[in-house]
Amino acid sequence: MHGLIICAFESFVRNTYGDAPWLRLVERLDAGIEQFEPMFHYDDGLAARLLTQTALWLEKPAEALLEDFGIFLVAHPASERVRRLLRFGGVDYEGFLASLEDLSGRVRLAVPDLILPDIVLEEHGPGEYLLQCDGAPPEFAPVLTGLLRAMADDYGALVLIEQVGADDNGAGLMLRLLEAAFTEGRGFVLAQRTG
Repeated sequence: MHGLIICAFESFVRNTYGDAPWLRLVERLDAGIEQFEPMFHYDDGLAARLLTQTALWLEKPAEALLEDFGIFLVAHPASERVRRLLRFGGVDYEGFLASLEDLSGRVRLAVPDLILPDIVLEEHGPGEYLLQCDGAPPEFAPVLTGLLRAMADDYGALVLIEQVGADDNGAGLMLRLLEAAFTEGRGFVLAQRTG
């Protein structure tokens, strides 16, 4: 597991639940790690234990926790860079969905050793899409679900998202775009303000 993902999860836990729970969770891992480094790689088993311990500590199903993490990656100011990376994908929600097939490549441009599962988008009718992520770990689908829900809010779209066929070989999400301009959505400018 790439350290950048674990550090993003740490930011989610700290910003949502406070510093103390995170510090206790890392201590409970008993892995000899006091702080995760964003550019290191960690054993997948360690990341799985971290997720399990966090879910137990917060008394929340792991899938719900991962979906909240996906929402955090878009909606929280601490994750503005992720939101910006995603918003470059399109001027509306459908354009954003179409850009997801290029997401793993865009991420590799920024962080060459961070490999995300490839996403394939199939249109099944007007406003109906299937996102297929072959080879994705089971944890990927709920994170992607939260991210897609948050991006729908960001664009002001009304979307239903349902997990379909998620297993050890990948994940699938069915999306139904009910209304592209349901609300105004959040503002977005291409250039970041400085100073």
